[in-house]
Amino acid sequence: MLSDIVRWGGWAGVVAAVMYVLAGILILTAPAQRVFSSISEHLIEIILVVAFVVTLVVIAGLHGLQRRRYGRLGAAGSLITFSGYALIVVVSAVTILVGGEALFTVRLIGALAILIGSVLLGAMTLHARVLPWWCGVLLIVGFPLGAILDENVARGSEGIVFGIVWGLVGYALLSSSRPLDQPHARVR
Repeated sequence: MLSDIVRWGGWAGVVAAVMYVLAGILILTAPAQRVFSSISEHLIEIILVVAFVVTLVVIAGLHGLQRRRYGRLGAAGSLITFSGYALIVVVSAVTILVGGEALFTVRLIGALAILIGSVLLGAMTLHARVLPWWCGVLLIVGFPLGAILDENVARGSEGIVFGIVWGLVGYALLSSSRPLDQPHARVR
């Protein structure tokens, strides 16, 4: 059962990566002002909602894999990160239904929770040593780096950074979910 959660988290990371990168590319190519007046703006938001939802599954997979090794601080990091993404899912869904930037303050609270939670989760991932060290580093720097690049370099770059982060974390989860007694496939 635990390996199923980890495996699902890994596949969710791959799906999240595709969704974040797709949204990032669409945002890069969209007009500068997002006013939700076109189908493409709604499509971008729907893609992002899917990405945020499957990110919740990745976080559950991370927690399932590391819960015995990273202690209460790791569990707190998972919970805070999960809660932040869950808030963003709700706000994004409301935004799709209502249009415009609904619940902007709640979105900021969700973003702050993601920032604090992912830094804590990343630090405890490094401490637990269950996944490769770069998973912890990606969790620590991914969210702030994406936000900085999105503000200062190009709109949509945050989605691409998130795609890289969650795709690589998903890959690490998939790599770790293979049972230890299962032999590697032989290359002929």
